[in-house]
Amino acid sequence: MRYHLIATTLVVTVVLLVTAAVNVGASPARDQLEASIDAIIQILKDDTLAGEANTERRREALRKMFFERFDFEKTSQLSLGRHWRDKTPTERKTFVDLFSTLMENNYVSKIESYTDEKVNFVKEQIRGKKAQINTIIVTDNIEIPIDYRMYQTDTGQWLVYDIVIEGVSLVANYRAQFARMLESDSFASLLKELEQKTNPDS
Repeated sequence: MRYHLIATTLVVTVVLLVTAAVNVGASPARDQLEASIDAIIQILKDDTLAGEANTERRREALRKMFFERFDFEKTSQLSLGRHWRDKTPTERKTFVDLFSTLMENNYVSKIESYTDEKVNFVKEQIRGKKAQINTIIVTDNIEIPIDYRMYQTDTGQWLVYDIVIEGVSLVANYRAQFARMLESDSFASLLKELEQKTNPDS
């Protein structure tokens, strides 16, 4: 299974998250996303969490922020696609746990190396309880379009469930990979591969 595109997606997204600029009059979805971004920046600037000796504490703080703004369970369900329906609650939980850990490992370990990239917020589309925030990140004179897909929960929170980079959806990319694998192999094999990716030393 190919994960290089996913890793690239996460790296670019991490850079976007920690370099976003404030936009007065933004939508509630944008406001909530920026609140999480501000909290992430504060963690990265916190001297008490800096350095190799504080790596675990710093990354745990970052994980907490990601899980508050990203709905990894919904992303997992959408990424598994139609195969989600016939899975037992135990199988679903195992998949969500492994898939979330895979994204978390790629995400948190790379956010600490962000630099001074610039971000332009291009457009916000709000349709009922769904939102898409279109942005462009400028790095080394290259413009990369990145879109956040979000949904509003019953409590009014806006959570990210998909990210689109240069027209490529994180969810769609994973779903295509998982579908190809499940055409010729078992769900148990998929879980095993995810476990190997999340625990390479096991």
